[in-house]
Amino acid sequence: MGRASFHDGAVFAQNLQFGSADIALDGGSTGDGTTTVTFRKAMKQAPKIILTSAEAITTGVLSVYDVTAVGFAAKVAGCNLTSDTLTVGYAAMDDAYN
Repeated sequence: MGRASFHDGAVFAQNLQFGSADIALDGGSTGDGTTTVTFRKAMKQAPKIILTSAEAITTGVLSVYDVTAVGFAAKVAGCNLTSDTLTVGYAAMDDAYN
C-alpha cells in the first residue's frame, strides 16, 4: 500500500493528484487544441483521469489520451472559445496498491 497522511487539514496521497493545465486553442472556427501534462510524482501505473473545464463553455468535448504513469495528453474539440486558451482541471487516481 502507498503512503498517505493528513496534516493540518491537508492530504498527502501518493496515488491521487490534482492540477490544472492550459490548452491553447487553434484560433480558428473549430475550437480544437491539445496539451500534455506531466505529474509532479509518477504513479505506479496509468491512472484514471477526470477533466473539467475551468471556464464556461457552451460547446466542446474534453478527452484524455496517451495516459501513462508519468502523465497524459488532454484534448478539446469543438470548443466555442476559438481564439484563446481553455484552462482545464484534472484529478488523477491510481488505485494500484502494489
